[in-house]
Amino acid sequence: SGLHRGGLVIWYTRHHPSGPVCLSVYLLSIIHLSIHPSIHPSIFSVPESFAVHDLHERLAHGRQLKIYLPKSSEKLEFSPADDPSKTFLYWERGRSRLSKGRVSGTGSDRRWYIDRVTYEDQGTYIQRDFWNKEISTVRVVVTPRHNYVKCVAGENLHISLEGINLADAFLSFSNENTNVTLVRDGSRVSQDIPEYWDRVKTHSMNIEIKHVNYSDEGRYMLKDRRDRLVSVTRMDLTDHHEHTSGNPFLALLLLLGIPVGVCCCCRKKIFKKKPPPAVLQTTPQTVHPPPSNSGGPCPPYNAPGQPGAVRRYM
Repeated sequence: SGLHRGGLVIWYTRHHPSGPVCLSVYLLSIIHLSIHPSIHPSIFSVPESFAVHDLHERLAHGRQLKIYLPKSSEKLEFSPADDPSKTFLYWERGRSRLSKGRVSGTGSDRRWYIDRVTYEDQGTYIQRDFWNKEISTVRVVVTPRHNYVKCVAGENLHISLEGINLADAFLSFSNENTNVTLVRDGSRVSQDIPEYWDRVKTHSMNIEIKHVNYSDEGRYMLKDRRDRLVSVTRMDLTDHHEHTSGNPFLALLLLLGIPVGVCCCCRKKIFKKKPPPAVLQTTPQTVHPPPSNSGGPCPPYNAPGQPGAVRRYM
């Protein structure tokens, strides 16, 4: 529809079903411009859908990065922090293969993930719409991860690689008495250290220290190939592991609002010690056998007239 006010014509057109309404303003006369007072100034304001959302994320190394993809998003680009002039296309609508990450969900519940972020994922993630306009930016900063572990003597300590490749891993150990390198470029160098001979094992997801003892208490620092600190793991020994599993019966009482003390009192009354139940003792009846000279008991006497009766004649 057209709106003519003092030589100003405004057209509203919708170019894409999922896109915002485009505002096209054309000036027909550059000599005289007059705006009628009846025109509300809000028609010249930028629609809210054009606003660029700028977010900041600080993630520890190895954590998950999740970016929400709205319906208006057509592509996701990435500019690394080390070289902002470069741009990589990570996701585009209609493409089944992704150069990095994965997509979960559909429609308004669609998200793009990196399961374990590394320093290579630091930078700016830019979402663009159908007209290649920026609709969202996410600036990601990756920080070292700090872990605190307690082990019982003789157990194995596992240090996660936090998303880096084993070939890029560099692991060192330090405490008040020593400072040694255990793994360099994914290969064990601990075989030259008597205390760690055959105790360090490398895996695709972690590095294992077998049969820890008091000399293994300290800090284990994991770095990548570019000498960037990935994680710091502090290990101390303990006598036993504390298990904090709660009592489900007490949890049910608290949920029902019943004080535990009242229940304990009732339980004591219900399960109060009772006297032992009386035992019914039966006196056995003694059967006396007949005398040895006796011919046994007399046969029953049947009255006359009864069937089967036997008459005796004296």
